[in-house]
Amino acid sequence: MKIRYNFVSKSEVKYCDENFTVQQAHEFLNETGYRSVPVLAENGTKFAGLIYKVDLLEYLYEKNGKADESITSLVESKDAFVYEEDSFFKTFLTIRRLPFIAVLNTSDEFIGIITHANVMDVLEDSFGMRTGGYTLTIATIEHKGAIKDLVSLIADVNIDGMLTLDNGEKYLRRIILNLPGDLSEDRIQFIKHKLEEKEFRVTHIDRIK
Repeated sequence: MKIRYNFVSKSEVKYCDENFTVQQAHEFLNETGYRSVPVLAENGTKFAGLIYKVDLLEYLYEKNGKADESITSLVESKDAFVYEEDSFFKTFLTIRRLPFIAVLNTSDEFIGIITHANVMDVLEDSFGMRTGGYTLTIATIEHKGAIKDLVSLIADVNIDGMLTLDNGEKYLRRIILNLPGDLSEDRIQFIKHKLEEKEFRVTHIDRIK
């Protein structure tokens, strides 16, 4: 999955120009209600970093900074960006410590941001929250070919999605399967029984509508 399918486009993003003064940036954040926004340079084409409301307040009221000074020295996280052709999962390595990350095109131009809400949308999709159906949480003793064995056991059922947890654990792994919502309750119980006969323990079955 590529980033270009899951981000907020520039036209919907509020941002500061790198030439803003501290006062202008502070007023802008007050007006928009955001605690942080991107800072753009070169007529809004280049990502320069993030500006935080808390840093502006600290500069003005704790450090007695000048309101007409440039925000340049207060811009942070200048490397907080990914490219639209990157894998979406690259965002997990970066966004945890930030409110959002910038998205650039192949010409290094700013084209939008990825927010925590975008990440949650992808996770919800992987759990079948959008399409509905059944979500089975399956625990298994970690062994080579565990996922292959699991898929083989239910080869006659379409798997809408799969997510593995506890990767790297030596003894136990959890696997989350998304199965179609048109399966009957009896069919789901049959699948559960079939899996547990082969030492796959179904710990939870959730019906998502």
